[in-house]
Amino acid sequence: MNNIDFTTGNEGRSILRFSIPIISGAFLMQLYNWADTVIVGRYVGKQALAAVGASAPLVFMLVALVIGIGIGTTIIISQAYGVRDYDKIRKASDSLYIFLTIAAIAITALGLAFSRKVMLLIGLPEDILPYAVSYLDIYLLGLVFLFFFNCLSSILRGIGDSRTPLIFLAVSAVLNILLDLLLVAVIPLGIEGAAWATVIAQAIAVTFAIVYTNRHNDIVRFDPRHLVFDRRIFVRSLKLGIPAGVQQMFVAMGTLAIVSIVNSFDTDTVAAFSGASRIETLVAVIPMNLGIALTSFTGQNFGVGDFDRIRRGMYATVRYSLIAGGVVMAGLLLAAEPLMRVFTSEREVVEVGCGYLHVLGLSFWIFSLMMCFMGALRGMGNTVAPMVITLFSLWIIKIPLAYVLSDRFGQIGIWTGTAISWAIGTIFVVVAFNMISKRKRMQRHDKQNNITEKYGNTL
Repeated sequence: MNNIDFTTGNEGRSILRFSIPIISGAFLMQLYNWADTVIVGRYVGKQALAAVGASAPLVFMLVALVIGIGIGTTIIISQAYGVRDYDKIRKASDSLYIFLTIAAIAITALGLAFSRKVMLLIGLPEDILPYAVSYLDIYLLGLVFLFFFNCLSSILRGIGDSRTPLIFLAVSAVLNILLDLLLVAVIPLGIEGAAWATVIAQAIAVTFAIVYTNRHNDIVRFDPRHLVFDRRIFVRSLKLGIPAGVQQMFVAMGTLAIVSIVNSFDTDTVAAFSGASRIETLVAVIPMNLGIALTSFTGQNFGVGDFDRIRRGMYATVRYSLIAGGVVMAGLLLAAEPLMRVFTSEREVVEVGCGYLHVLGLSFWIFSLMMCFMGALRGMGNTVAPMVITLFSLWIIKIPLAYVLSDRFGQIGIWTGTAISWAIGTIFVVVAFNMISKRKRMQRHDKQNNITEKYGNTL
């Protein structure tokens, strides 16, 4: 097994050792999206390129709440692993598997029923609409595989194993790229071929992941014949996960609102947004997954009550994020045009995309800090504060600003609204982390004093 015990050893080195496979895996996961986007953009056209980008936030909205439940379960698993409660880990894992099976069926049906209506609602241009609906409908058929794949990876990270999910992601990414080339470039199935490539790759990868995990990690074996649904643990997962899920869902809805603003321009702008947002998603995996690593680190140490270690791990992660953020910033400012030309050679699309990437580069440090502090808060079992801060910065700051500034300054106003919302969100989350960590430390200290007094009184 590759599990890491975060309760001992150097904090920074432990987090870095854990986060490198997660970040590498996340880069591989983005190859899914890049393969679809690049191959579709090159072999099918800019309408299909725009359709892939327009479909992404809708997919995310459909699965967001489920992702949140998974986050809640991961927190429970990491805290249970900190005190080596293996029975609780198995029950939490089983409960999540059962829930995901039901949720996948329901969300797939819902998505297929309303995909076209939602695409019309967000104002997708007529020349893009049929491509987007076709891509989304096929993609939804593979949702159950996506759920199980992410679920198993999250469970393994909760027990400190970030290397095994990297193997899973490598298999799925390579399969997806090969199938994309086959079904789009060789067999000209168009955008439908790209969608089928993703579904088939996910199905093969999740089968491999289950077989591999069952052979190498007894703690989280998946055995459909002996699954046990633990209502108490699942309710706890809901309490922790629903705020994170609501946050993810409203973020996805907010992205759809931004997409609707983008759609008010023209096909070139929509295509530029599709390509540039893929680049944004790729570089964002560094701070986002450092935050995920910090959640697991914080969860284990919170389980044993070591707040000094949590704070040291927090600031080590901030240092890593700032270093990585500086590299990303330089890359986006200096190489925006060649990065956009990976997706398309059309000059108008490239120019709009470069504006997006320049604003992203200038504000990337701020985003990196925000992800670190949110990860630490979740590890301590507080998912409400990140939810409130995210929704405030998105719906009260980002979307209204994007609407007003885009009307006044054009497309650049949309990207500027994003940067300002990140800055405000970061200020709030830093304050929240310091207040909540101080309160939880005092609560733990008072609890320990009460136990000591009670034990002393019984002597």
